[in-house]
Amino acid sequence: MEPEEHILSDFEVELDPANRNLRFVNFIVDRLLFYFFSRAFNILWGKFLRIALYETETDRYTALTINLLYALFLYAFFMGLTEGLFRGKTLGKVFTGTRAVNPDGSPISMKTAFLRGLSRVVPFEPFSAFGGDWPRPWHDKWTDTYVIVEKTSVTRG
Repeated sequence: MEPEEHILSDFEVELDPANRNLRFVNFIVDRLLFYFFSRAFNILWGKFLRIALYETETDRYTALTINLLYALFLYAFFMGLTEGLFRGKTLGKVFTGTRAVNPDGSPISMKTAFLRGLSRVVPFEPFSAFGGDWPRPWHDKWTDTYVIVEKTSVTRG
């Protein structure tokens, strides 16, 4: 018995990478959206954090470190959740018509979206988009994903 051939196996994939300008707009829009999300989240959970951190015997540097880790985790969670739920899109990507995909053009998984979110909190990671001809920041390289222009790309998903 021969292995079953997938109907899209001969389908050619052509990925048109998003340029630096589009990636920068994605970054700005997503950061603004995260700012508003984090403010709303802090209204809900801020009182709990103040009680847990500042009204106990926690010293100032420990409290600042915990706040920083909290903010980094919240950003990673927010970016991973939005890209995972919307199949590789964030609000910035919706605005610019781009999407994060796997090398074969298929949509990214929820696991990949969360790994992309986690890798975004690495210090100086945003600056990694400035190198090379094709802007591929570390969070793309480490998760083996690409951000493409949807209208001009041919994908499998």
